[in-house]
Amino acid sequence: MAVETRIRTAPGTAIRFNVLALGEERAGAGLSSVHLRCTVTLEHATRRLRGGGLALPDRVKPEFLQQPSTSDEVRDLRDPSVLLRPDDVLPAVLDMLASTPVLRGVGLDLSDESAWDGEHAPRRIAAWLREQGSRWLASCPERRCRFEVDARLRVTRVFSEPRAVLRRCAEVAMQTVAPGSDEECRICFDEFRDGGKSGPVNLPCSHAYHAHCMLTWLDRGANCPTCRHDLSGMVAAAPWTAPTIWATWTTASSSTATARRPGPRARGRR
Repeated sequence: MAVETRIRTAPGTAIRFNVLALGEERAGAGLSSVHLRCTVTLEHATRRLRGGGLALPDRVKPEFLQQPSTSDEVRDLRDPSVLLRPDDVLPAVLDMLASTPVLRGVGLDLSDESAWDGEHAPRRIAAWLREQGSRWLASCPERRCRFEVDARLRVTRVFSEPRAVLRRCAEVAMQTVAPGSDEECRICFDEFRDGGKSGPVNLPCSHAYHAHCMLTWLDRGANCPTCRHDLSGMVAAAPWTAPTIWATWTTASSSTATARRPGPRARGRR
């Protein structure tokens, strides 16, 4: 399915940080630690044909709705100097985030900065931990501190109608142009053998284009660039999309009208 997963810091909220120095009365408290509280909200959106590349929120079926989920991860700092080593802090933060149940099942590489919209939250958390580690532990490694991080994230499952169209074309369209062909893409006018990682996609109307060129084209239109063959019928809605209120009302009204339609009158009756 043509679905990608995006992640971002929740709009209007900042990642909150706090340091709690454990006093002498907590002599038995043990090691310093990092406490990560992560609240994740799952959303659904669709990048539509002719939509300009924007992902718009979907009205979701009840079975796909989820309440925001919060989990807590605690890691003892058996070696406090880890906070002083830049190459170790970010992997440790990524491991903590990946271990939270709410993020474990989304199939997302949290280290991939291109998957994040806006700020790369793990990098910001790692920078804060390095700063606080230098401040609190560098001069006194025996000092016990609790470093608290409260992150609110939004994970969005985005269904791409343009990608769904290209996948459907690969399934049903006849192969008229093969990869490496010296024919030209009629969008960029480069030969298919110069398409880099993007091979040709063959449309049902027998015209072919670079896949990346066609993806860009479908952000603006839903027709073949050459013959105007309509491609909008090749894609269905995302599986989580609920019918709109208008569509539901129209269907119900049509069914009612059909049920009330009188049959033919018997002959001779008035």
